[in-house]
Amino acid sequence: MTAHIFLRDQWYAAATAAEVTDKPLGRKICNEDIVMFRGRDGTVAVLEDRCPHRKAPLSLGRVIDGEIECPYHGLRFDGAGACTLVPSQRSIPRGLDAHRYPVIERYDLIFVWIGDAANADPALLPDWSPHTSPEWTTVHGYHYVRANYLLLIDNLLDLTHLAFVHRATLGASGPSDWLAQQQVWTEGETVRTRRVMRDVAPSGLVRATKRFVDGRIDRFQTSWFGLPSYVLVSLGAEAAGTRDDMELPHHIVPNNITPETETTTHYFWSVSRRYALGEADISTLFFNVTKAAFDEDAAMIEAQQRMIASDPRHEPLANLDGDAASVGARRLITRKLKLQATAAQAA
Repeated sequence: MTAHIFLRDQWYAAATAAEVTDKPLGRKICNEDIVMFRGRDGTVAVLEDRCPHRKAPLSLGRVIDGEIECPYHGLRFDGAGACTLVPSQRSIPRGLDAHRYPVIERYDLIFVWIGDAANADPALLPDWSPHTSPEWTTVHGYHYVRANYLLLIDNLLDLTHLAFVHRATLGASGPSDWLAQQQVWTEGETVRTRRVMRDVAPSGLVRATKRFVDGRIDRFQTSWFGLPSYVLVSLGAEAAGTRDDMELPHHIVPNNITPETETTTHYFWSVSRRYALGEADISTLFFNVTKAAFDEDAAMIEAQQRMIASDPRHEPLANLDGDAASVGARRLITRKLKLQATAAQAA
């Protein structure tokens, strides 16, 4: 197994804030086993999920007075990973500290730094500020997907699949969707794509939001990819012919795509909107429809993964015009992985 199959020195979403409590939560991120828990003051701690003594999983233990206790011999570790107790002896031997991971709790998510802790930079976190803005309201969800994380990135950057995979949920508007002209461009270490559909009928979902019940609309979709594996989808709509710029989104869909292994992925998603902020029925609608749509995506992507794994010829994926953004994202990831491998060899 190559050590450079995932990007390091990056923040990865590891859990929702609500998942991490005073009970240990074990999870695998980029092939690394971690355990998360909250200390007495509520601060999140993340350690390697292996007791240094005999490698027992700390996640099977318990949290006592803000410290995690190994289930095998009762050794305790504080949030910094320092061993504070060895019940079977009076002194604590050297070398018993557990590896600690840098962690940030923000936007109702727990982000863990995979890589050299000295390089952990909070400025590298994605900007999901609408999650906590009073001008937006947000629903959250999670999917465990049995597929390589790159297939999820492909899916989110190529929205020409909407009319086919999601005809029963998102209600795409037919040829105006899959034939819409697409712009793709790169900005630094990000990839962006944009599509505009003008003078189209509103989908059933759009009508259900009560913003457009009758008449035709102009709408746009913009997707942004950022390292290591974040995708932000922005969506907007106006009455047909009323705006030329079509820049201000009414919905944003932040997607945190976190590799677990080469063939499994943690997928943390949310949908924020800037209208009908206090209407619980609209929030319920968006959660249910988005979850159903991502259920459809997960089923398709997992089927892809099975076919890729069983392909006797191991042929590469073919690309269409609609794949331009996902191709750009894959090239960016590949380039960074090569630089990472070169730096590791030189060290």
